[in-house]
Amino acid sequence: MRKPVWSLELVRDTNAPIDAVTRVLADGGAFHRWHPRLKVVEVRIRNADSQSFRADYTIRPCVGVEEQGCFVVRPEGDRLLLTHQVKFKGWPVLILMGWWRLRSHRMWERLVESL
Repeated sequence: MRKPVWSLELVRDTNAPIDAVTRVLADGGAFHRWHPRLKVVEVRIRNADSQSFRADYTIRPCVGVEEQGCFVVRPEGDRLLLTHQVKFKGWPVLILMGWWRLRSHRMWERLVESL
């Protein structure tokens, strides 16, 4: 039997400067200030230039669950589009997915407030 997989995508836009947002996302040790689940995480930066940013991470938030996430920042008109895509794999996901969804509410807003 295959492990359950649950995907979550959170998208917001902001007028915050791209340099400030990418600096916070690149610093995996400071996530505890704004992210509901990630306290310290090692991010792998895939793209970081003046027009876009992409970083991936993989963690095990609890026994039996693997979380693979991606942060994407890109300009959208005169604003920035902030996207967090995450997949959770494992049997405990069936119990925890609702809780994680509630905890992730306003994640991007907390990041912008922390700038």
